[in-house]
Amino acid sequence: MRIVRLFREGMTALISNKTRTFLMALGTIVGIGALTVILFISAGTKQQVAEKAERFGARAILIIPAHGAMSQAVGGKSTETKLELADAKAISDQIEGLDGISASASKSQPLKAGSAQTTCLVDAVEANWHRIWDWPVESGTPITQTDVDQLDRVCVLGLTPKKELFGEADPIGTKILIGNVWFTVKGVLASRGITGTGHDRDRRIVIPFSTGMRRLFNQQHISNIRVKVKADYDLDATARSIEALLYQRHHIDPSIETAFTVFSTNSLVKRFKGVSGAVSRLLIALCGLSFVVGGLVLMNIMLISVAERKAEIGVRKALGASRRDIMMQFLMEAVAVNGIGLVLGWCLGMLTAWIIARFTQIAVAPSGLSFVLGGVFSVGVALVFSLQPARQAANLDPVEAIR
Repeated sequence: MRIVRLFREGMTALISNKTRTFLMALGTIVGIGALTVILFISAGTKQQVAEKAERFGARAILIIPAHGAMSQAVGGKSTETKLELADAKAISDQIEGLDGISASASKSQPLKAGSAQTTCLVDAVEANWHRIWDWPVESGTPITQTDVDQLDRVCVLGLTPKKELFGEADPIGTKILIGNVWFTVKGVLASRGITGTGHDRDRRIVIPFSTGMRRLFNQQHISNIRVKVKADYDLDATARSIEALLYQRHHIDPSIETAFTVFSTNSLVKRFKGVSGAVSRLLIALCGLSFVVGGLVLMNIMLISVAERKAEIGVRKALGASRRDIMMQFLMEAVAVNGIGLVLGWCLGMLTAWIIARFTQIAVAPSGLSFVLGGVFSVGVALVFSLQPARQAANLDPVEAIR
């Protein structure tokens, strides 16, 4: 009952001076609001990373030439490093634990169907591309081995060029002009949507590998190699083995030059988590600084309050209040002030997070950790920084205080 009475008296003192109470709570409001926003963004980033990993594919590895990478000088000349179909065959033959491998070549090409025109990425793919990329068709049929063997001029449309060229009409069986070559539409890819960077994954067309290399692109090098790894093999170790094999085949010293980029599901997740984790730690440290500043403001205002309430403290002590009662009242006032700041800070943080999610492309998701850490920080700051004013109030001599 004594604690309840002391709490009620403390709240009465706070309500009687609303401006002072708000100023004491302001640091906590800002700190809790910032902490809530940071943890909401961190949770959203983790969710986004999980979605990216899911879109990238489970236990998958993607190999692409590094941009601007140059191999070592051969015969006094430097040549650009390019992936070849022979590299994909070497990986398939020499690396253990593969569940499948698919090479593809990609180029942006103009498209035309009737009077409608657009431009998109054209992927020349092998027959197993749909399985290795986990990318089925929504309607029609996928690219088959027969299409590749016979150099068939058929294509599977992504959802974006399908809408731009045909609207809501069924395109299967119709002809479109890709570059200067006519193709027959045999299917439509399932939608993959927009990436976090704004890239439209559905803006593509898939054609047979042989047709693309010989009739459309007229080139020998490929754009990427995608590998799926069996469940009982280590994904990172397999990625390192593939990278070492490619550098060996192209006679490049990896300690001097970067010729290939090898992405795995694990490396993609680690990269995003590393960046987001470092940023989150930095911002949480800045939040901690705001809590310290808020605590110092709280302490100084409470010291002023003790000086102004000497007569009240003296009367209470003269009527039998103990040092512990005085200390408890001031500590409870501080906890109550930070409790108010905690609630207002949560409201401010959630409102800010909603605005960020609504008007930017930053991922935001609810985080229970924000409520736990917010409560711990607010109570901790209240107890630590109000201890000195509470002790000073408790040590006042009642006679001197009343005088």
